[in-house]
Amino acid sequence: MEYTYQIIPEHELVVEKITGDVTVQELAYKTQAVFSDPLYKPTYNGVMDLRQAVSRMSKVELYGFASLISETEMFGQSKWAIVADDPIVVALSQIFQQRIPDQTTLGIFCTIQAASEFIERPEVLNYFKDE
Repeated sequence: MEYTYQIIPEHELVVEKITGDVTVQELAYKTQAVFSDPLYKPTYNGVMDLRQAVSRMSKVELYGFASLISETEMFGQSKWAIVADDPIVVALSQIFQQRIPDQTTLGIFCTIQAASEFIERPEVLNYFKDE
């Protein structure tokens, strides 16, 4: 898995890009990296680009990850958009969405444009492009 993220305080925005094979362990590690970053604030909206990611996790593993995320105060105070086009990644993202307390804070989209509209941050278009 290749992973990059950027926190843009002036836009209260987090942008993440994940490519390659993704396991639940790597997903947990990257999440901890973002939550530990001194620039991160739970109120920042975010976009996670998974268009070049391949899931290597089971539904059961994802349930555990969703439970872990739901228990932290670092997630759920803002809106997040997942951008994905692989059917398995989309399906797993929907399963994750169903397992979080406020499902309206997470959207799953196939374009960056739709994701930026959902989180109400047009600045996202400066960091990602629709392919």
